[in-house]
Amino acid sequence: MSGIIGIIAAFATVILGSLVDGDPLSALFSGTAAIIVFGGTAAALITQFGFEKLLAGLTRTAWVVKPPKMDLSSFIEQLAGWSNLARSQGVLALESALDTVADPFQRKGLQMIIDNTSKDDLLPTMSVIAESATHEDEAAGELWEAAGGYAPTIGVMGAVLGLIHVMTRLDHPEELGAGIATAFVATIYGVGAANLLFLPLGTRLAAIAQGREREREIIIQGFMLMAEGKPGILIRQTLQSFLNEKKTKPKKESSPAEAAAELAPGAA
Repeated sequence: MSGIIGIIAAFATVILGSLVDGDPLSALFSGTAAIIVFGGTAAALITQFGFEKLLAGLTRTAWVVKPPKMDLSSFIEQLAGWSNLARSQGVLALESALDTVADPFQRKGLQMIIDNTSKDDLLPTMSVIAESATHEDEAAGELWEAAGGYAPTIGVMGAVLGLIHVMTRLDHPEELGAGIATAFVATIYGVGAANLLFLPLGTRLAAIAQGREREREIIIQGFMLMAEGKPGILIRQTLQSFLNEKKTKPKKESSPAEAAAELAPGAA
């Protein structure tokens, strides 16, 4: 919700600033400029990403209002319970818990445990799935960051087109002032949309995608410990320390496979 409040506040500030100077609100609106800037930006995004990735990115934009959340503390407790159950009754006893797992990534990990997958096979498989999911999550951030790069340039192009139109009307000097003002509205749209909307959205969504990547790293590590047959209390302690470390230390750029390998027992 804070993202929406920030966007509204940003545009309200621009409008208020214009009104304080005594400019009519209508001076900030131009259908032609909107078509050139937003239509041109959309066309550039389609060319770069294609329709499928564009739609996927737009869908994940809803994360600004309601970001996906995972209760890792509850997952850790659940994982510890699964480990104790598997150690006492065998991994097949976990089949009854499989239907209660809503998250596809967690369900895949639990299924591999039930199938008695070794940690050497579990790590690469889960890492590939995690990397694929991360690429999908990053689509929204990449989309809006690209829009933030295109919009200002297209806005300048719209201003130039507006000035060309004005130059063709030099025989009507009374129209020059209004025509030039309208031409520069395209620049406002391009620069304003990029810096007040597109780039902040891209950064916010990229941060959410990174957070989800960190969550998957913890999940991978947890299932690796289960595959090694570790007791629930050790899994709980290890993952809680990993979770606390993620909260306090800045994350070094690394793949889920590298992060899980670093935390695996016996790693240097």
